[in-house]
Formats: sequence, structure tokens, C-alpha cells
Amino acid sequence: AWVCTRAETWRGGGPRTLALFRAPGARTAVVAAKSEGSAACGVREPLVLAGVRWKSRAGNWYLIAGGSKQVGSVSAAGSTASGNVLAVRTTRSAQTSLTGRTTEGAEVATLR
Repeated sequence: AWVCTRAETWRGGGPRTLALFRAPGARTAVVAAKSEGSAACGVREPLVLAGVRWKSRAGNWYLIAGGSKQVGSVSAAGSTASGNVLAVRTTRSAQTSLTGRTTEGAEVATLR
């Protein structure tokens, strides 16, 4: 499961955004990406994409990416998924960049 949350406090300092990933069977989520001073996940900028490397119970590593509902495709590691979720086999240390596009073809920024 993916959750993107954005918050500001009365103390100022600007907004903070977190993308959280909860793996199948896990009790808690992990932070997949975070940003300070970004409008991502908010009313002004609802589009967001984030990814995380995840190790399955079988010992295989995967790149799991999730985007907001407006994301029409996600690409990474030579694979493209239609829709807002991508899961591809990878290695623990692989450096992979994510690319997302809306259903209209506009690029979606990756939250880091």
C-alpha cells in the first residue's frame, strides 16, 4: 500500500511531504521518499511518484513504484507499466531512475 502525506506546522519552516510504502504482510510502513518545501501531495500539486527497493520473503529484490491516481504509466529499469504502479525485479544496489507520465502524457516528478 502507498500513502502520500503533506503537512505544515504552525511553527513555519515550510511543508514536508512523505511517501510511505507498506509491504504485503508488514505491520508498519517505511518512508520511500521525502521532501521539504515541496507542494507535492497537496491541492496545488497532486501529482506524485515514488519508489522503493523491497526484498520479498523468497529473497528476491524488486523496485516497487507507485504514483497518484492521475499517473497513466511508470517506467524504470527498461520496463514500463500501464497505470500508476510498477514492480520489476532488481538487485539490492541497483541505481534506477523512475519516470512517470499522466494519462495525457505530461511528465510526473519523482519525490526524492
